[in-house]
Amino acid sequence: MRLETAAPAAKGPPALGFGHWPRRHPDRAALERLADIAPFDLLDGDEMEALLHDAAVCHNTEAATLFMARGPAEYLHVVMRGQVVLHGPDGVIVDGVAAPAILDAADLFTGRHVFTAEALTGSLVVRIPRTDVLALLQSSSPLAHAFLGLVAAATQTLADALMAQRCLTSVQRLATFLLEQAAKAGAEHSFVLDIPKKAIAGQLGITPAHFARSLTRLVSAGLVGRLNRNTIVLNNISALRALLEGELGIATQDGSTAQHKQLAAYRTFKSLS
Repeated sequence: MRLETAAPAAKGPPALGFGHWPRRHPDRAALERLADIAPFDLLDGDEMEALLHDAAVCHNTEAATLFMARGPAEYLHVVMRGQVVLHGPDGVIVDGVAAPAILDAADLFTGRHVFTAEALTGSLVVRIPRTDVLALLQSSSPLAHAFLGLVAAATQTLADALMAQRCLTSVQRLATFLLEQAAKAGAEHSFVLDIPKKAIAGQLGITPAHFARSLTRLVSAGLVGRLNRNTIVLNNISALRALLEGELGIATQDGSTAQHKQLAAYRTFKSLS
């Protein structure tokens, strides 16, 4: 997920993180800017032309399903503007993806989607035929290696999530998630996370009720604020890090030795991964 530095939430779809988004011809701009997103920035002009020959842009004026879990993966989807929510086969939200991002790199190789993808209102998603991408991967070793890196990163993210569910309390999971997103955004003091809270709860493996209680604890500690239903403001990154280290009681809930050992095990896992 791509986050912005702390600022009041703007109305309308979020802008691309790599430049101004034009009001006119956004579909054409989406295709042109695909070359600015890794790993497509490895391709030369002829390769990009071949990749985009049969590509199309999904300009979603309302929420729309891009693909279904367990359905055939006929296209590669690249989120150029806005957000996409991923659902498991049971309908539970498991993640929220913000532009710019590739949705289904692993599905490209298996030929079948793991999750259902729902594009939110105002999003732009480039859809590239799977056959065209695979043909280019066969002729471009750098691109193939980059896509394997994307698959490996997704596997690591899954391993992190499973380990967090085993070792951390719901408050610790939320604090860890917020700190990791702040680090990805390059934020040092504060930042804004604008994504459906159900998506965060699903990614953390907790129920919406547990998520609400965990968020309330962070709000009560003065570390987090809520602008609206889908916006969380992290007020103090260093204080949240101190909370996760156990300097505040809410970090480990009851402060038990077992929970401290679990937290230490998670830190060890993260240092090795």
